[in-house]
Amino acid sequence: MGIMYFILIRGRNCEKYIQDCFNSLYHQTNQNWRAMVVLDAPKDNSHEIALPYHGSKIYIHLNESHKGLCQNMWHGINLIKEEFYPNPEDVIGILDADDSLDPKAIEIVDKHYTRRHCLATHGSYIKRSKGRKTKISKPYPAGVHVRHSPWKGSHWKTFKFKLWQHFPRNYLMHKGKWGEAASDLGLMFTILELAGLERVNHISKPIYFWRDNTKFKTNSNKQKYWEKIFRGKKMLSPI
Repeated sequence: MGIMYFILIRGRNCEKYIQDCFNSLYHQTNQNWRAMVVLDAPKDNSHEIALPYHGSKIYIHLNESHKGLCQNMWHGINLIKEEFYPNPEDVIGILDADDSLDPKAIEIVDKHYTRRHCLATHGSYIKRSKGRKTKISKPYPAGVHVRHSPWKGSHWKTFKFKLWQHFPRNYLMHKGKWGEAASDLGLMFTILELAGLERVNHISKPIYFWRDNTKFKTNSNKQKYWEKIFRGKKMLSPI
């Protein structure tokens, strides 16, 4: 059967977009996937729209109270562990509920994981607001300290489940408080360190569609604060 792809979808008030997100999974050329959807106490009809999709491919989880980005990251991936029982060599992918994937996204990523030594991937994305204008990311140069380097660990973010088994919970927290912003950085700085850059593949082809024109905007001061916290975490050694 090959590698299974377990996709964490996080969202709150996403009633306008979540069906498009789900449809982008159902249209994947590689159907070796399951999705865990964590709806963070939405105030709209997101849960009612998502619930009919609950089944063998998609699992819907509703938070009764608002948890925030980093806590949902931690909780969501551990729900994948509890509900789907991934193998260490299976892959976790992160997809926001207002975004979507290229139909060949999993197929393209899978080609990287079938190569020896690949433990994580990151890449480039397409902005929905600018006529599918691409944002081309670049790989991290060999030997750099990712926490001290310009951010490159962007969408689509995927990694082997065995990396998560070594992920310290407090790397998404500060002084006992879950991170409220910059969750992508908190996640990927740690994943890239655990993998080691020589086992990280960069995918230049944009396979992730980012809906950047929604009203879901993070407070810039909060973003800067949590970025500073995550950049200040102690560097981890590769597993």
